[in-house]
Amino acid sequence: MKKIKIAIPNKGRIKQPTIDTLARAGITVLEEERTYVSKTSNSRYEAIFARANDIPIYVHYGAVDLGVTGHDLIVEREADVLELIDLEFGKATLVIAVPEKSPINTIADVPSLTRIATEFPTITRKYFERQGKQVEVLEVSGTAELAPKLDLAQMIVDITSSGETLRKNNLRIIGTILESTCRLACNKIAYRTYEKEITELQSKIQRGI
Repeated sequence: MKKIKIAIPNKGRIKQPTIDTLARAGITVLEEERTYVSKTSNSRYEAIFARANDIPIYVHYGAVDLGVTGHDLIVEREADVLELIDLEFGKATLVIAVPEKSPINTIADVPSLTRIATEFPTITRKYFERQGKQVEVLEVSGTAELAPKLDLAQMIVDITSSGETLRKNNLRIIGTILESTCRLACNKIAYRTYEKEITELQSKIQRGI
């Protein structure tokens, strides 16, 4: 019988809460160390360790049937998936921030062609288009906070859980784009194929949250 594949973040602060959530639902990962594919205590399920950023794409295209990742990443990757459960961990906010000394205090103050550094170019472009603002979006891989220090960008859009990193880098928040938590995402075809098993898993996870 074909196993149901569930993708788990391979590192970071949401990895262990994901493993713990699945364990409470009766799916204990058995071979976590240095492996991408792991057996679980439930013979119907196989765990796949992947980058949280890639999990929305894996689920969208059916490389895996289920995956745990952030709502922000699902939106950024434009993944057409079912978000079955808000798992209520990995809480974070996607914010717009400027240097402390910037004259920009609100979105209305943002000049035309302002450069914005971010790991979330899709969300950022769409947000500023909705605001009627023509901006230049620079995609960076992490440490967006560095861009204003190097005069690479006048603003950043970044994910934050406490705002501490922004404050340490003398940045202040002028707007919020979205609130995010981790979600159990499901491929649409997989949901129809394994509806009974996935519905049961959904119920077990919800009881354990």
